[in-house]
Amino acid sequence: MYKGQPPPAPGTSLAPVGLRNPVDLSADHVTGDRNQAVLTGNVVVKHQTMDIRCDKMTGYYNATRQVTRVVCAGNVRAVDGDRQARGERADYDVPSGVLVVTGSPEARQGNTYLTGTKVRLVLGNERLEVENARILVDSPSTTAVPGTRKKAPAPKPAGTTP
Repeated sequence: MYKGQPPPAPGTSLAPVGLRNPVDLSADHVTGDRNQAVLTGNVVVKHQTMDIRCDKMTGYYNATRQVTRVVCAGNVRAVDGDRQARGERADYDVPSGVLVVTGSPEARQGNTYLTGTKVRLVLGNERLEVENARILVDSPSTTAVPGTRKKAPAPKPAGTTP
């Protein structure tokens, strides 16, 4: 049952200790085997500064049971610092920290809103890449809004005295 190791003592946690770069996965329901896990319902993936949420996620593991890839489907929402992305599908390569969002993707960084066919974020990097992009930048208004400026006094008709 426990190859080369004694079973843990009762009351001892089975959780790993001393993880350097954990990927934290949570959901309403999980099924899986040695190579992958499928999470459904309120899925949350946290890795360093990246936070990804979706309806369904498949996580893939390597031989040492480390998560190497995460594929999300349905209502994907990702946040990394001030960058946000959302779409219908996402593929996150854990070792490289690259997240690619597709399926009517949208992105926002600061006051810039982008749409396109593919949004790419790199973990911890300020860069945002969008293919076939349309960009809307919300900039401060330089024109006065009607009704907010003081009106100059009307000129007095010529030839009148106060």
